[in-house]
Amino acid sequence: MSKKHMTETLAVVTSVAADGTAICTQGLNGICGACTDRNSSCPEDNSSPPKQPVVFSVPNSLNARVNDVVRIGIPDSSIMISVLIAYVVPLLGLISGAALFELMFKNDFAGIGGAFLGLTFGFCLAVFLSRVFVKTIWAPRMVGVLPTVPGCGTERKS
Repeated sequence: MSKKHMTETLAVVTSVAADGTAICTQGLNGICGACTDRNSSCPEDNSSPPKQPVVFSVPNSLNARVNDVVRIGIPDSSIMISVLIAYVVPLLGLISGAALFELMFKNDFAGIGGAFLGLTFGFCLAVFLSRVFVKTIWAPRMVGVLPTVPGCGTERKS
């Protein structure tokens, strides 16, 4: 059985709702945001400026509890689909709009106008598709619950 490749990150469960979703926070302190108190042994991400924490909800399929550090994954295939939607759809709109108006009106200026209209249509279509896919293929999934907080050496509270 083949396992889907996923892009993963660490997050901390801040609350669990009654409907089975977990509210997670990623990036409070250090790399994972799991530590409440920073110390010298906590790993740091020095490659970028300090970020605001990212708060999101994910289905609690692994029965994670508050303050658990969880691995959140997004399938790599959904990242490729998002690239296609963000870049290829507007580009195809631009090219097809320019070609269509050029063929219809036999004028270079009409082709330029068609390119702008096609690009606008492509962006609108990309926004529509992103809103359709946001709750399906792009939805993050809970992949695992870590037994310890990474870098801190503290055991998970039972």
